[in-house]
This record gives sequence, structure tokens and C-alpha cells, in this order.
Amino acid sequence: MSVILVHTGVSHTRIEYSIWEALNQTWPHSSTIARFGTGFSPDKEVDVSRANLIISTSLEAAASIKCQDHQLHMCYLEPIASNQQPIDHQLVNSLTEVEFVVPTKTLLNQNRDRFTSFVRPPVDTDFFSSGYEKRNDFYLLVVDGPWTAQEQLAVDACVALKQSLSIIGIPAEQVPATVHNEAQVEIIGAVDDQALRDQYRLCKAVICPRDVDFDLSAQEAQSCGAPVVIFGGCEAAQSVICFEQHGLGSGIHFAEQSVASLISAMRELELRPQRCQSVIGWCCAAQFSYQQFQLNFNQAIAKEIAYRIQCAQRQSQADDQQDQGPAEERAAA
Repeated sequence: MSVILVHTGVSHTRIEYSIWEALNQTWPHSSTIARFGTGFSPDKEVDVSRANLIISTSLEAAASIKCQDHQLHMCYLEPIASNQQPIDHQLVNSLTEVEFVVPTKTLLNQNRDRFTSFVRPPVDTDFFSSGYEKRNDFYLLVVDGPWTAQEQLAVDACVALKQSLSIIGIPAEQVPATVHNEAQVEIIGAVDDQALRDQYRLCKAVICPRDVDFDLSAQEAQSCGAPVVIFGGCEAAQSVICFEQHGLGSGIHFAEQSVASLISAMRELELRPQRCQSVIGWCCAAQFSYQQFQLNFNQAIAKEIAYRIQCAQRQSQADDQQDQGPAEERAAA
């Protein structure tokens, strides 16, 4: 089977790179077009005439592809983050040849008729794994994108509790000056995956204050055995088991996006750290592994192929019944 992967690189987030890497591992011999936007133009039609299967990774990429009847085009959408634009449903509805695969239930629920399959986003759980280092006395905040008021919650809570906080992933110059002035805050900046994994293995817990459908840092942290303090009002929190609710868990939820609510959750974690079990976090993260992503994506493809076969069979039966017609009509013919 000939496979072509088409990618635009529109968000430049870590989850975008993770999706692209997982797709390339699933189809290592596929042809790739416009990797992370190089030479890509949404107005320029992409030549996919030699492919049996086309997989695109955004609406922009999908819109540039014209399929033939024998080709299958699957578009896997990136999870929506708090700083991203909402889905363009007018564009979605215009792409009648595309079968969409969505990474979160929020996207699935927006339009069930168009988004046909649900496949969780991929996380490199083989690389992000627990180590043997003794955990240090600091919290970790991973910022994937621009600084927002949600990240400021973590800073304000740690300052109020006199807890150390390390900020990683965002360049230091993009962090507000007021944060630089906080003695308990260390701004590490952008790092490679190995340095990020070291921070997951060393920190007391990872704070995830964003209202997002999927939080990559929460899954990477759980895979590394780190407790997660996450805003409970978002879909991403459903993949972190709260020990307050279940007795044991992989982290704790805070109910409101406020400093007081976050402080309350952090204090509870400080009082009962033994209730966070690293093996529970690993199990939570395992459902997002590259291997599980590959399996689920192939199942989505098989589902669509089976649907097309059923449609073709029904159409063939309808054509046969129409050709037969009543006996008197056949005799007259």
C-alpha cells in the first residue's frame, strides 16, 4: 500500500511534533509532503495521485488534497489548546471526501456526523519513563505556547506557599518580568526532550493549570512517575486519576482556575503524597503510547474501509433490483 503523509506545521507545539513522529513510525516508508510547513501553501494543490492512503494532520493540509474514488483520505486533527482558534466547521463541511479522526471527546461531540473516529493523541511513553533519581523539593510547570494567565496561577500559588517552581519549555524572554523577580521561581527555558525528562523525574509534582482537551506534559509526567496537579474542569483531567476521589491516584484535581483552589490542591498533595502511586500514573499514560496510537489509527482505517464496502454492496443490490424490475416491464423491453 502506498501512503502519503501531508503536514502543515501550523501550531508548532510539542503535541504537533509528537503526532507527526507517531505517524512516521507507523508508516516509516511513506512519502511525506511539506514537513512542518517547508514550501507548503494551502492554495497549492498537493499531488497524491500515486497513493492509496493519504493522511493529513490539519484542516489546512486536508483542504489542499483532491482525492480519487479509489483513494482513502484520513485527517487527524490536533487537540485544541486554550490559545488556538476554534475549529472552522465551514471548512470541515466542505471537505466531503475526507474522513476525520479526532484526538479528544470534545472534538468528537462537536459534530458526530463528520468526525468518524476517536484516537487518543500519541505520547512517547518509551522515552518518557521513570528513573531512579530521588525527587527534589520543587514543582514543575511546562509551558507549550505563549504565556497566559493560567500559567500565572502556578507562579502565584507557589509564591504564596513558599514553594520552589521551575518553568520549562518557554524562552525566558517570553515570561513576564514580574515572574523573573520571584526568588522562588527558576526559568529554565526551552530544552531538549532528555532535559525535560530529567525534570519530570526530579520534580515533586507537575502543575497543569490550563483549560485544554489534552495536556501532553500531564501524560509525560505520569509516564515518568511524577504526580500531576491539574485543573479538573477540562477534558485533559479525565486521564489523571484524582486520589481525593479514589483514595489512590496519579495526581489531584483543583476545581476552579483560581489561586485559592490550586493552593488547596497543592496542600492536600503535601499532606498525603503517599496517595499518589507512580504505577497508577504509568497505567494512565500507557493508553496514549505510540503503540496504542498506531493500533487505534489502523482500526479507524479498517472501520472506514468496512463502511465503504458495505455502502458499495448496498448500492450494488439496489442497482440489481432496479435492473430486474417488474416482469411485464422486462417482457416489454
